[in-house]
Amino acid sequence: MLKALNVCLEVDGPGEPGPNNSLFLLREVNFNVPPAHLVAIVGPSGCGKTTLLKVITGILQQTAGELHWDGRDLSNEEDLHPGDLGYVPQFSVAYDLLTVEESIASAMTLRTQLAGTEDFIPALDHILEVTGLTHLADRQVKVLSGGQKRRLGLALELVTDPCLLLCDEVTSGLDPKSEREITDLLRVLSRGHPKRVVVNVTHSLASLDAYDSVMVMYQGFLAYHGPPKSMMHYFAAEHPEEVYLKLTERKNGDWHESWEKHRDTYYKRHGFDGARVLPEDEIAAKKSNTPGKTIVPVGGAVAEDEKSEPKAIEHHEFPPIELPSLTTQLVELLRRRWTIFRRDKAQVWLHMAMLLGFPLLVVIFALDGIKPLRALSSHQDANAVVEMVNQAKYQQEQLKAGGLVSGLIMLQVVLVTLMASNNAAREIASERLILEREKLGGLHPFAYVGSKVIFLGFFVLAQSLWMGFFVDMVVGGLPGDLLVKLALLTLASAAMTSICLGISAMSKTPEKATILCIYLVGFQLPLSGAVLTLPDWLENWVQPLIAAFWSWSGSLTSMRSTAFYDAVRAVTDTTLVTPAIAGFVLFVHVLVGLSMSLVGVQRSQWDS
Repeated sequence: MLKALNVCLEVDGPGEPGPNNSLFLLREVNFNVPPAHLVAIVGPSGCGKTTLLKVITGILQQTAGELHWDGRDLSNEEDLHPGDLGYVPQFSVAYDLLTVEESIASAMTLRTQLAGTEDFIPALDHILEVTGLTHLADRQVKVLSGGQKRRLGLALELVTDPCLLLCDEVTSGLDPKSEREITDLLRVLSRGHPKRVVVNVTHSLASLDAYDSVMVMYQGFLAYHGPPKSMMHYFAAEHPEEVYLKLTERKNGDWHESWEKHRDTYYKRHGFDGARVLPEDEIAAKKSNTPGKTIVPVGGAVAEDEKSEPKAIEHHEFPPIELPSLTTQLVELLRRRWTIFRRDKAQVWLHMAMLLGFPLLVVIFALDGIKPLRALSSHQDANAVVEMVNQAKYQQEQLKAGGLVSGLIMLQVVLVTLMASNNAAREIASERLILEREKLGGLHPFAYVGSKVIFLGFFVLAQSLWMGFFVDMVVGGLPGDLLVKLALLTLASAAMTSICLGISAMSKTPEKATILCIYLVGFQLPLSGAVLTLPDWLENWVQPLIAAFWSWSGSLTSMRSTAFYDAVRAVTDTTLVTPAIAGFVLFVHVLVGLSMSLVGVQRSQWDS
């Protein structure tokens, strides 16, 4: 039984925080919901329906009162096991480029230990059948209709056979037939587990007769909880649509007090006080001598006026649900991410264009500079007059060569950081709501961040190493140690990738994350000191934060033993650092970015 005792949720209102500026989103909510029960939460917009659902789920923590499940106080004792709780939010919780079957299989792998066992396929087939998705198993999510996506959302929660299934607006925006089908499916699911309670928040009053009971919320108060037919009598309404109008005729506190007086009578009459009263469909099932079976129509639920005989499906007994290991979750997340990437042709072509095009861009700027580079390495002549002429020419070529070498190194670094920003900026923010749902189902944050690090690490290595090798090969060998330059280029890419991944994890929307990362890349060149020297007082504050400076500076210092280093020093007054120091600072950038990612992933952003 699900039970609430004086549940309240109080938040700070607009203006200055204080005891007189509090706002009650929920106030003294009391209810009992017996097992094998389907309940609807209805009420005007902003009355607290979704808020109550999130409090039951544990997304929001009540400020007063108690919630009990099966005799346990969830406020003081351990929360429900992730396998016991199913939550279907308003938004889609599946990736568009995965198929229906892949989506369910992935959820099973992330939330159970069924993967690789003989129970995996039977459980998957059962979920597809009971939700009416068998004939859609090979279709990608992006081509599903609204009703089919609602079915998929329910299917994703059935992978653990939860005893408490909470649904937020799963029937909203559907046509009447689809709405009725989903409502009937919820009723079937409520009978599929001896202890299961199914709660659905809905704006629609059209299919209330399919529910065992209805909760009517009004301005944070519970105004009624009982059977749909009794609701009409309680509010003295002829049609369900009149209930909302009746609510406005009295103050919210009056409705609350009235219901508190009548609640025990209603609960005792209808078995909500703990005494089990069999619903009509269960009584009919017993009379038909089909014990232990759940009646599920072929292809999903059907409307009452349809005459096709429903198909009986044996209830599938799931093994005890245990969360998979962190390694299993990491491998599945990585496999799923690669599948999505391969199928996103636009992203594949964009990455190929950057991988091949950006090094070519660097080479274009380098071609005209090959000549002065060679001239700089010419031997000096023994004749004094010729030597004076050569010295003047040497100084002129030195400036050209110094500017060219410095510019080529910086251009490589900036382009690599640009690719890194593009890779990571939207990586977490674009799937934030799906992440929140999977965290509620037991997904470990370390597994999630680890999968992103491995996935993005491939692009870090491919883009930075190819950039360094290709440019060095075409130009004929830039001065300095190639291995050092490649290492610093890779570290610059890793640093920008991790920082942008952290920004993505902290951001509420992918658009905000993208804008912040664009700004971060845009500041790399002007604040690096490679083009214009920064004032000394500003340089000490800015340079530690600019990844491009450390990669550029360390790469230039690696050519200290060549004539090119003097040429570079002739065109810049910026203080350069050794490759070791540069590498260490870039590694610190990587650690900071990863720390931001972990903190951001663990933060709850349901309201984003």
